[in-house]
Amino acid sequence: MSQERELKFRLDPALHDAVRRHPVLQSMAQPPRVQALQTWYFDTPAHALREAGLALRVRHPGDGRRILTLKSSPAQGLQLARGEWEFDIDADTPDAASLQRLSETPLARLGDLDALASQLQAVLGTRVQRTLWLVDWEGSQLEVCLDHGQALGGVTPLAPSLLISELEIEFISGHWLHAFDLAWTLAQDLPLLISPISKVQLAAIAAGAATLQLPALARELPPHEQGGQAVADVLQQATAVIAVGADLLHDKALPETVHQMRLQLRRLRVLLRLLQTTGPKSQRAACRWLRDEWRWAGQLLGAVRDVDVCLEQASAPGSTHATLRDGLAQRREARLQALLTYLRSARFGRVLLAQTRWAECWSGSQIIAAEMSTEQLARRLLRLHRDDLHLHPQRWAELLAIWDGLAATPIDAPWSALHALRLRAKQLRYALEWLAPWIGQSLGDEGKAWLKLTSALQTDLGKALDTHRLARWMSSDPSTPPSQPNAFSEQAMRDAFKQARTGLQRALQAARGKSGER
Repeated sequence: MSQERELKFRLDPALHDAVRRHPVLQSMAQPPRVQALQTWYFDTPAHALREAGLALRVRHPGDGRRILTLKSSPAQGLQLARGEWEFDIDADTPDAASLQRLSETPLARLGDLDALASQLQAVLGTRVQRTLWLVDWEGSQLEVCLDHGQALGGVTPLAPSLLISELEIEFISGHWLHAFDLAWTLAQDLPLLISPISKVQLAAIAAGAATLQLPALARELPPHEQGGQAVADVLQQATAVIAVGADLLHDKALPETVHQMRLQLRRLRVLLRLLQTTGPKSQRAACRWLRDEWRWAGQLLGAVRDVDVCLEQASAPGSTHATLRDGLAQRREARLQALLTYLRSARFGRVLLAQTRWAECWSGSQIIAAEMSTEQLARRLLRLHRDDLHLHPQRWAELLAIWDGLAATPIDAPWSALHALRLRAKQLRYALEWLAPWIGQSLGDEGKAWLKLTSALQTDLGKALDTHRLARWMSSDPSTPPSQPNAFSEQAMRDAFKQARTGLQRALQAARGKSGER
């Protein structure tokens, strides 16, 4: 099977000249070639190829040739490696003879190729000006392609279109990781934002045949035979979620997108902590650096998410906080702009690229622990939280007694300690979820009980802390009428106090239940 390996980055069109003038391309590349590329993608009326994860195209490079290419893509991840079969043909459309040359490819799974050829029609296209540099990087041959044009949602002159502005680094020969080294060098000066979205996907979005959606969150190590590949897969999937989420936020900053991106970052940081603490010592510096970088991103997302939650509460049916909602909306816009500025930055691009490269190291032989089976790796990681997996009824009873003792003055309750407790519960929950397939084998019923408890505790305390935050903002909001802030904020504070007590009571009941089983 032929395989295409490349890194694809979205790029602001205003930076194209900066790419052309970059010292690496000026000094280390052959003189650039400029091509006008017209490409048409073919499918059946029932979209059989798209449903199978295949793309069949005919490209016209401007020299009279017609190049037929079939590509197959993995279902998830960053699409760094794809199956590719390519050859010249004599016609503008694929015919039965050309499809027969693909009889040993995934295309054959669609049935009789002669019948398939009779159903094919051009459905999407791209029109691109490509500037191409051939770079010799420490003996590896790499192609750097700067593409600028349109993804066409049809084949007529009036077909809807979307902008294409990409930089691709395609591996030709040598050492694949050298593509990352070249990208890292360019990324010191340019905000290169890695993207799993292909040109044909962009054309399908332009046509309205697809929508840009957040990929499924990476939240559980898949049971691969090789543990390193399992880690690589979840790192790549997490990177894809964050990269696509950034695109979605630039288009329309929906609260749910903010929430899901923040969830992925939190889960990712927990996995990095597991790997930093119990993984190979040689990788601890990389884990620490990534955790620190993603903490910064998480803080920006969290600042927007906090306002979104309060806006949701203030906008609930029957709410009379119209002036507060206006103030919160202004606060959200200011925090959102700070987030979007970061998501366009070279710093954000570099951390995406660094995590992608690190994932490739896990999938190869560069990391010794990667050769473990996933089960061995999971058992090793589970040791980190073994001390957490003990339910102490007395501890929860004492905490609940302290809480009840402050019922008359809920504002004086130890809210910061409650926040720390929720964070700990959340970290433990995410750690157990990453390792969920092995909890029963390694930790038995106690691990399952903690997974259930931490989920409930995180939810209960989260509601309490969100309500507490709204109460504080209400009391400090200058737009709230002078006669109302105390009544509103005091009621919200009492509600938060009761929600917190519910969570602590539930934890105590679970602890007593487990204690009784021993």
